[in-house]
Amino acid sequence: MTLGVMQNFGIFPAVFDGLTINHMLSLGFSTNIQQLISRAGGSVDPALIAEIARENEIRLTTGDIGTVLGSVSPTNGLAVTTSGEIQYQKRQSGGVFTTSSEHVTLNSTKGMLIPRTINSSQDSQEAATLELSYIPLRVGTNAPFIVNVNQSLTGVPGVNTLYKQGPIVFEDTTLFDIQDSTTDFGITFEHWRGSGATAAADGSITKREPKMEFTGRNLELLNSIGGGLVGMTEGITQYYRQIGYTDNAGAHIAISFSAGTYEISDVSGQGQNSVDQKVTVMGTGTISVTVGASIPTS
Repeated sequence: MTLGVMQNFGIFPAVFDGLTINHMLSLGFSTNIQQLISRAGGSVDPALIAEIARENEIRLTTGDIGTVLGSVSPTNGLAVTTSGEIQYQKRQSGGVFTTSSEHVTLNSTKGMLIPRTINSSQDSQEAATLELSYIPLRVGTNAPFIVNVNQSLTGVPGVNTLYKQGPIVFEDTTLFDIQDSTTDFGITFEHWRGSGATAAADGSITKREPKMEFTGRNLELLNSIGGGLVGMTEGITQYYRQIGYTDNAGAHIAISFSAGTYEISDVSGQGQNSVDQKVTVMGTGTISVTVGASIPTS
């Protein structure tokens, strides 16, 4: 091992069983360790520090939303049963990346891949993004994941599909003034631990609170909603438009609530800028996602 020598790495496609996420935009790893810190009576300094629990989590952001949502359920996530692999590509001194097996991977056998949020903005020069969490789980006495060096890489970086801001169908009325949108799938995952184990070998989804937020500029909507909480009657659908396709091409993403509540959560304006109003929608029941939808034109 060449520990101590200056090295640099970049992010690379991640692989979860049969799903390869090629269009990676960001990657972050958190150990989420809970510690026991013990001090003797009469002392201000720690005498013992021990690991009580770990809930490792890897956060990924991708632009390839359609590919991911074709494999990862927006309500149940994806239970990884064979291989979860996070890859870091080694940079080459005096070049770009090394072509030999000198890369680093984080590998797990079992885990959960959970969709977190989708974000888009009207005039952003970046496409819409999807954030996910991968939660590796312990198998037997093995740690939730292991770090491997001098590895080959799987997959090829690529841009498959890109999406941008689309309209909102709000209680059977299509809103064309949408400035930005956020979809929060609202999934809570609970680790199962017992008998002194620190890392969980299993877990389950214990709560779902799906939510969407969008910002528009037509204040007639404020007049319709008012200042309180309103129950949904006809449903609300949020569209993410696939770049390069017409409205009726059947290539877009539609995210729908058939029941729930909504409110105007903020109205703000500054100087000469247009006034923005934010609408927060909370769903009851499960969220519905269609990959390959057409966008209404009226």
